[in-house]
Amino acid sequence: MGSIGFIGQKEIVERFTEQFRSGMASHAYVLSGPPGIGKKTLAREMAKTLICLEGPDSAPCGKCRGCKSFDAGLNTNFTEIVPETRSVLIDQIRAILDDISVRPARGRKVYLIQEADRMTPQAQNCLLKTLEEPPPYAVIIMTAGNFESLLITIRSRVVHFKLSRYSDEEIRMILKRHGKDLPAGDPAIAFSEGIPAKALALVDNKDFGRTRELVFSYLLSDGRDLADFELNEYLSENRDALPDCLDILESAYRDAMLVLCGKTGSLINSDKFDKLMEYAKKNSIQGLIKKIEELNGVRSKLKRYMNHQLAVDLVTLAPHKGTNLTEVHL
Repeated sequence: MGSIGFIGQKEIVERFTEQFRSGMASHAYVLSGPPGIGKKTLAREMAKTLICLEGPDSAPCGKCRGCKSFDAGLNTNFTEIVPETRSVLIDQIRAILDDISVRPARGRKVYLIQEADRMTPQAQNCLLKTLEEPPPYAVIIMTAGNFESLLITIRSRVVHFKLSRYSDEEIRMILKRHGKDLPAGDPAIAFSEGIPAKALALVDNKDFGRTRELVFSYLLSDGRDLADFELNEYLSENRDALPDCLDILESAYRDAMLVLCGKTGSLINSDKFDKLMEYAKKNSIQGLIKKIEELNGVRSKLKRYMNHQLAVDLVTLAPHKGTNLTEVHL
């Protein structure tokens, strides 16, 4: 019996498989979720299943002409659309409609529209007629970061699958499939927030471990040693490390709050338990909440107008001076 080769999202995979094998597959699906959660990967697995030329109980078989040509990127019954510039344009949807009107010699035609929530209103309205009167041999699969951004007339005519975040064990399995065998509790897994693409990026990020060590040295400093200066200098010279630094700081603040509450079973930085205990003793829950709010203030200002060096100085120097990061005036 064939099966979709996808790790995680068990409920979605089972629901789709049941629909497909019972002959009740929808003519249109939308997979939604945050960036890096695996929408495109799952959509392609669904497409391969639909295109497989074997019976429903065997799809995807991986051996038939349909599966092999799909894996090779040569299956003419599969069309994939990606946004042109910032949007999916009406001409791209018209190309789908021109092709969908031609019945395939065998099997189904499957269309994958990536980032469908970036379709222009004109493109969505153009697609709507096909969704209202779909040919029986065609299936349209869309991915979207925000399902609600699609027109309600689109949303009402599709099956919506919202992808959920993955468990630590599922993230480990995904990493192993990509040749990266990590132990349970590895920081890359803990900091991935259940998003495979983020876990893969962290594993490949050689600077992440260095950033994390500097952050914990900084947290335990008293403002009179070199830890503050060292972190400041490092972030000043490594612009890409600042977002990681903010995430690590926030995780440490949250872990310290859990320690103060006596809940140490789900720490993100469990390998730093002794340091977290030491840091927690120096702080209060109210003070840690304020630090998180201040970090979020820096994140917000970075997105708008704050320059990199000022953000670095605020994050690494201001806390020891009692500065409220959310009230800094430029």
